[in-house]
Parts: sequence; structure tokens; C-alpha cells
Amino acid sequence: MLHELFSKPVGFFLIVMAIILVTPLVSERLKLPGIIGIIIGGMLIGPHGFGLLEDNDRIQFLSTIGLVYLMFSAGLEVDINQFMKVRGRALVFGFITFIFPQLMGMGLGYILGLDWLGMILLGSAFASHTLIAFPILTKLGVTRNEAVAVTTGATVLTDIGAFIVLAVVLGANKGGITFAYFAQLFILLAIFTAVIIFGLPRFGKFVFQKLTGRAVEFQFVIVALFIAAFFAEVIGVHEVVGAFLAGLAVNSMLPRHSPVAGHVLFIGESFFIPVFLLYSGLITDPLTFLKSPQTVVVAAGVTVVAYVSKLIAAWLTARIYKYSKSEFWTVYGLSHAQAAVTIPTLVIGLETGLFDSTLFNAAILMILLTSITSPLIVQRFAPDLKTDSADDEQTPLFGRILVPVSEPGHSESLIALASLLARGSKGKVLAVSVAQDKGPDGDNSLMMHKELLGKVSANLHDPEAEIEFIPRLAATHAQGILHMAREEKASLIVIGWRGRRTFRESVLGSMLDEVIWGSDTPVVAGKLSLPLNSMQRVIFIVPARVVPPIALRRMLEANLAVAKALNVPLLVRADKSYAQTLEALFAAINPEQECKLEMLKDQLKPDKLEHEAVSDFIILPGFGSRKRVQDTLGNIPEQIARHFDGNLAILHFDK
Repeated sequence: MLHELFSKPVGFFLIVMAIILVTPLVSERLKLPGIIGIIIGGMLIGPHGFGLLEDNDRIQFLSTIGLVYLMFSAGLEVDINQFMKVRGRALVFGFITFIFPQLMGMGLGYILGLDWLGMILLGSAFASHTLIAFPILTKLGVTRNEAVAVTTGATVLTDIGAFIVLAVVLGANKGGITFAYFAQLFILLAIFTAVIIFGLPRFGKFVFQKLTGRAVEFQFVIVALFIAAFFAEVIGVHEVVGAFLAGLAVNSMLPRHSPVAGHVLFIGESFFIPVFLLYSGLITDPLTFLKSPQTVVVAAGVTVVAYVSKLIAAWLTARIYKYSKSEFWTVYGLSHAQAAVTIPTLVIGLETGLFDSTLFNAAILMILLTSITSPLIVQRFAPDLKTDSADDEQTPLFGRILVPVSEPGHSESLIALASLLARGSKGKVLAVSVAQDKGPDGDNSLMMHKELLGKVSANLHDPEAEIEFIPRLAATHAQGILHMAREEKASLIVIGWRGRRTFRESVLGSMLDEVIWGSDTPVVAGKLSLPLNSMQRVIFIVPARVVPPIALRRMLEANLAVAKALNVPLLVRADKSYAQTLEALFAAINPEQECKLEMLKDQLKPDKLEHEAVSDFIILPGFGSRKRVQDTLGNIPEQIARHFDGNLAILHFDK
């Protein structure tokens, strides 16, 4: 009766969601990672447990989506700049953690009496690994540790290698393997990788310029993910390879802490990835070793090879690169779990007759054990990891960012920029709507501004952003903003600017003028006409005499932080009088973000900026008093705004 009810859509979804909800809570109460609870929950409800769910097309479909999401999230969490720095180390570890399990697996196959193709295929089953414990690292916030970046980078290499071996074995088994087959596979894989890594981010930036709205952006990322996974299968490798590459591409396409990426990951981490873990337990028969003494012997051999080969690889890599004890064990914990590539390899080996049922059941038991021990080891040692990423360092300038709200449509982009900057520095956004105090009518005006803030909040769709919405009564808008900045100890004011008339007498009336010249707090006046997701560069333009050398470092660090938050390179175009100072600053700061310095050969001519891409975010500096800014910067901002249709901002420091 229960079996029939749970086979229907409502019953099926109910039991799956119940397991995903309850088992992690029980597991964590027992001081075990929640992942283990889901795997064991899958064993209990599966055909080898109480038989509530069958291993059918429905659960296999959801599990496959979960596996794709798991590898996509691993790629999305990789720090691209750090990954490029450690790509050589990832290649080394990928080779070591592939070759040792491959050779030891072939040795085990020889002992078990397999033929050559069976031996090679068995070795490939050990050579890959699945980042089944990666959600633990995400929760702990240590995904940007170098050892973790090396391991995630090595994952795609081992998966590609394992599936190349699988393709070769299947071709040889059918008698169709040729040099042309090898050449075609490698050429297609190289072209596919280049298109995803370099082509997808550029295409995505173009799409984000034309299409606006969180729903559309979310749908585009999902489609891009599954296009990459689909065409990975088309060229003859597993979909997880395409998913990981798509994660890397989307990582470089979107700003850090982007709400769009957060929404994509939320769906995966709350449903699809847990379903994959549940399926890993559902297909496992934990009592298989009791069926025959031979299964016990084979299971012991398979388990020893799985653990020892990956341990040797992790130990050698830790010795070569002098990783700490915690980094070594975290690398080992991440890299010894077998599931994603191993399961299809075992199934194919059984279907083609290269493996018998005894070896298959023994290997499935090994998958269960590694799926349990992997999160246990990572949970034990990952909290001690350190990260070199500057993400852990709070930037005082972006600690408390105040954003005056006037209209929902114009304010959302300002709040979005402030939110990205604040989240990168573990700061907070203060969205303030000032209502003029008009005596008895003040209450109605204040109520209207509360409703305005509610509309802005509803349109942001970013539950992870720390934003406080504050309505305020004041004699004038400017006074309300300045008083709030002092009361809330704001570190930065981000305010809108239409880019018309003059910088000091904007279309907003005298409010912008009063805020900039009446505040001791740094101010960003921004004309944001394009989505931040579509930005490809930040260009910091420094005309002659605008910034004194003593303030140049603060200006440069602020622009580096903006570029890092948007996940784009920084280009500094400065008057040649700043050459030596900027070169010394670049050497002293040694920025993690990609950056480049160019000297302005002639005096800055705003009408020559038309050749700049609309996807560039131009930032101009302002420093000192009203008279100083007028004497040094003049009307350059308005001229640039007249000739440039992209995003433009003025960063003003009072002192």
C-alpha cells in the first residue's frame, strides 16, 4: 500500500523532501555531517531497505540533475584569479591523484583475473573522485583556500581522464578504436573547453545588457549550465565535465556575491544536490558483503585501493607544496569520495561483461564507505583552513554604506552596487528614504516613503544581502541624508547622479551639491544606466592634478575593491605625472585582481571616449573642497556623461 502511494508523484515528492529535511537534522544532532544522514536515509527508503522507493527513471533523472548541480557549484565557488595562479598545481595533483589509483586499480584487476580492458576500466573507476563533501566547505567559507582550489581544479582533470579511458575501453571493446578517434576526441574537447571558458562569459555580458530582470538572468544561467552539460555528452565526455566548466565560466561572468548565482545555487543545494546524495544511498546494498565470502575479499581489496591510492596522492602533493596538516587531510577528504564517475563506470562495466556482479557489489560498498568518510574527514579538518583571499579582510570604506532612495527604478542599481561592495567587505547597506517634514502632513509623507522602501525591498530579490531600510523625516532631503550618515556612522554614501547639467548643480537640484560638500564621509555619485552583471571592466581615469599623491593609494584601493566586487579587471588610465607613484603603489599593494596601468598620452578629451565599450564602468576621482574640485576636475564628468552611454561614477574624498 505504502509502496503504491509513494510511487505516485505527490507521495514520491513528499518522501524525498522529508528525507532531505529530517535526516540532516538527525545526523547533525549525532555530531555527523548532514550529508551522511541523507545518504543513510536513501539506503533506508531504497530497495535494499524498507523498499519505499525504487531505483527508477524518476529518481535517476533528479539525481543526474543533482550531480550536474554539484559540479556546477564546485566550479562556481572557485576563485578564478586564484585558480589561474594554482592551475599548474592543480595539473600536478590531478595527474598524481589519477595515475596512482589507475595503476593500483589495474593491479587489483590483474589479481582478480580481469582481462586488459577490464583492468584498465577498473583503474579508471578509482582514478576520478566526486566532491561530495564540497557543501561543507561552502558552509564553512573556506572554498578559496589554495589547497581547496587545487583539489577542485584537479577534479575536472581526473573526471575528463576517467571518461576518456571509459570511451577508449568502450571503443576497443567494440573493435572501433583508432588514432582518428583519439584525435577527434581531444580536438573536440579542446574546442569545447575554449568556447565555454572564453565564449560563454562574453556572450553572457552581451545578454545581460539586452535583457534585464532577475528571472531572465536566472533562466539564462540555468540554460547555459545545461547547454554545457548537454554538449559535453555530445562530444563524448560526461556531463559533469561540462557542468564544472560552466561553473568556471559563470564565475567569471557574474559579480562576486551576485544574487543571480545565489538563487541558482540555492535551488541546487536545497533540492537537487541532496537528491543526488539520497540516490547514492538508495542504490547501495549495505549487506552485500554477507552474500558470499568472495564478496568480502573483493570488497576489502577494492576499499584498500580506493583509500590508499588517494592517500598517497594527497600526501605527495602536500609534501611537494608544503601544505599544512589540515590542508593535507582536507585534500584527502575531498578527493577520496567515489560516486559521480565511478557509478556509471561500474554500471557500464557490468553491462558490457567486463565486471561481474561480485566486483560490482563490492565497488558499490566502497562508494558507500567513501561517501561517509569523505564528509567526516572534511568536517574535522576544514574548519582549521586559512584562506589567502582578501575577501576575509573588511574594507573600512565599505563597512556601512548609506544609499539615499528616491525612486525604486533609479535606486535599485545603486543599492545593488552598494550591496556587492558591502558583502565583499562583510559590511552593511543602509537604504534611507527622506521625507520632508511638513508639519501635520509629515506623517502621510513618511508613510509614503515607507511604502517606497517596501517596493525597493520587494524588487531586490536578494535575501542574503544585509540591507536595513530606514524612513526619515527632515527639513530637507540633504539634511536628512547628512544627519543619517553621522548618526549611523556611515563609511560611504552612494547617491544617484543623472549626469546632466553640471556636477555641482545636477537635475536633483541642490541635494547632491549639499551632500557632497556638506559631508565628511566619502561619496560615490553614480549614473548607472546598465546592469552591473554586464560590466566587463572598471576604468579608473585620473586626470592631471585631480588627486594629490597622498590620497592616491586610498583611491586605488577603492577602485580595486569595486573591480573585485564586480569580478572584472581594473584598468587605470592616469596622467603621466602619476606614473612613478602608481607603479610604486601597484608593487606595494600587489593586487589579487587583474589590473593594468596605462598613461594618458595627451590631455584627457572626453569626446574621445566614444570608442570605450558600453560595458566599461568608468570611475573619476574627486578630492577636497568645492573650489579644488572645480579647479582640477572642472566639467569633465558632465562631458564624459554626454559622450559615454555606460555606467559612470565620481568617487569623492573630502580629505
